[in-house]
Order: sequence, then structure tokens, then C-alpha cells
Amino acid sequence: MPLSMADERDNQSNNPPAFDPRIQTENLAFDAKELVACGGCGRMNPPNRLKCVYCGQQLEIKAENAAIKLHLRKLELWERGWNVIVRAADAQADAGKIVQLLSSESDDVSAILDACTALPIARVETEDEAALLSARLGQLGLECLTVSDADLAADTPPVRLAGIDISEGRIGLKAFNTGEVVTIEAGDLALVVPGLIATSRVDSIEKKGRRGKSKLLDQTATTSDESIVDIYSRDDRIGYRIYLAGFDFSCLGNDKGLLATENLKQLIDLLVRIAPNAKLVNNYTSVRRALACVWELESRNDPQGLRRSGFGKRDFGNITSTNNLNQFTKYSRLQWQLL
Repeated sequence: MPLSMADERDNQSNNPPAFDPRIQTENLAFDAKELVACGGCGRMNPPNRLKCVYCGQQLEIKAENAAIKLHLRKLELWERGWNVIVRAADAQADAGKIVQLLSSESDDVSAILDACTALPIARVETEDEAALLSARLGQLGLECLTVSDADLAADTPPVRLAGIDISEGRIGLKAFNTGEVVTIEAGDLALVVPGLIATSRVDSIEKKGRRGKSKLLDQTATTSDESIVDIYSRDDRIGYRIYLAGFDFSCLGNDKGLLATENLKQLIDLLVRIAPNAKLVNNYTSVRRALACVWELESRNDPQGLRRSGFGKRDFGNITSTNNLNQFTKYSRLQWQLL
């Protein structure tokens, strides 16, 4: 008895046609045994995907599977992701293939590799993507590790200090806001990370025209730099931060000078001298450009509404600002992760 058209369609869906060399030069389909079941919707997926085609849930597959395709998406600053950190590069590392794998600019990859220090080379959405990318980069000559944004915790700033008291092999850390003093042994001070917070600001006044068009009437740009230092004990990944403003440098004694910037340098030398186990990481300013390839600067745009622009005139004001505070915090916390 001949089959109906509906029966033929059902038969084809349940029994996919075998590879026919007369039609195809190679078998492009995956074998049924290779398909991966989604833990969320239960549907079968090709083995070269990290997420389910149908519901988007993460698939339970082995990261070392060479067939898996990477679709790296640029994450927003506020998103939680995973960072692939390059610790070292072989002399034979294939920069061209690395650029192709990351779909990034060759100058960015060169800046990261030429820095000769641990730096992020990519920031991805999931831990599985980070593990897979780390394995692929390892095959191209890079030694990598993965660190989550949660571990770096850039949205939780270090405790700001108002002063430091040093006596008999102990360091008293006085919090700026509460005045609370935490005392640690000098031998427990593990890390000192000097840095620089650079802020730029552009104030502009625009005249709004018809059809959404605007005309720039005035613009003022300002920049500022401020030296800071982060310090960490071996058991505290949040750490403490010293700003020039509001910090009491009396702990320097007779070495205290008139300039806060010089006093900060003296304080760094003092901490490293009295803490035999402390590691000084003093290269942030030299790697800022390479860091910006992955950890971009934070940018804000704040409309100011109507502002006076002349006698009897009111036009729209706007403030655009950028700073590297988030970037430096990540870099500082990364150094603690590398201890």
C-alpha cells in the first residue's frame, strides 16, 4: 500500500537519509551519536556548540572538543564575564593565528604579548568559553589562566585609608570613613600596587535645531591625574587603597616632605622595606594601553538640561567623562590572584 505524503515526511524526519556520494563529496552532517542533549529543553544539538540552539542554555560538553566553534561577543562593562589572562608566551607563539582566533586587531594582540607580563587577552561570557579559549591559545604558544569578574570584584572598591601606623613589626590600617583600625603583621603584607587614576571631562553646550539636529556652541575639555596605591594582605582579596587627598603621612616621621606625591613614593619604599614578603608591582602606567584592549575605560554621558549660554540665552549642556578606575581595580586585584 503506498504511503501518504504525511507518512513520507514523518519517515524522513525519523530516518534521515544516509550519505550519498553521488550527491555530496563529503558528509556534512553530524552522526546521531555525536549530538548533545540539552539539559534544559532536552533537544539534540550539534557537538560544535556551547549553547543550545533552541533555548540558549549552556550545554554539558567537553571544552577540549576541537569541533566547538567560538563566537566571541564583546561584553558590556556592567556584564559579569570571565577573563583569559596570558601569563607567558613562547618564542614561537603564532600571533597571526591568535589574531584570527580572537577576531581582534593585530596591534592589540602585539601590545599584550610585547608587555611581557600577565595581562588579559580576552573577556568572554561563560566559564566554558574561557576554558575553551584558554586551551586553544595554549595550542598556539600561550600559557593562560582564567579569572572571573566576580573574583576581581571591580564594583567593590578597596577600603580607603586615612592613615597607617607602623610599630614593632605591625602595621595599623585606619579606615577613612569609619576610623576603624585593622592591625596586621608586617610579614602578612603580600602586595603593593601603585597606580594612576586618569580622568577626562568634556563640557559642551549645544543648540537644538529642527529634526533632531544640534549645533555645538561651546566646548571645554579638562584632564586630571591622581596617584594611588593599593595594598593587600595574603588573606584579603579586597585590599586597602591610599589616595593623596585625606591621607595622613605622619608614619614617615622625619622623612615626611611637603609634596604629597613625594610622600607617597616614600611610603611605598617604607612598606616594601618593612614587609619582607611584600611584592611590588609597579608597572601599571606602562601597560595601560595594552589593558585597554580588553578592559576598556569607563565612559559616562550626563545631559545637563538647559544652561545659560549668554545674555538671555539658554541652551542644552552635556558632560562626557572617562576614567580608568575600574580598569586599575581589576589590574590590582589580578595581581592578588597571581600571588
